[in-house]
Amino acid sequence: MAQQDKKKWRKSGNQGINERDLNQVMDILLTLDRTVLEFSMRIYNVSRRDRFIMREQNQRLHDAVRDYLPRLAVAARSPL
Repeated sequence: MAQQDKKKWRKSGNQGINERDLNQVMDILLTLDRTVLEFSMRIYNVSRRDRFIMREQNQRLHDAVRDYLPRLAVAARSPL
């Protein structure tokens, strides 16, 4: 019985990350990054104009991550 459970565990480990899971992980990480940005801007009393600029830069970074990360995940799955 324990041997069958071990085989199931091995099979489930080889499936890898699917695209939906990757998108969920990206959403969580980018939301956390946005939260940290907002929190730190309030702590350091960043001016309203500079907050706007920082948000724009952060959004551009998030867009770049969304474009690049799926390619990085595919490259990580393929053998060298």
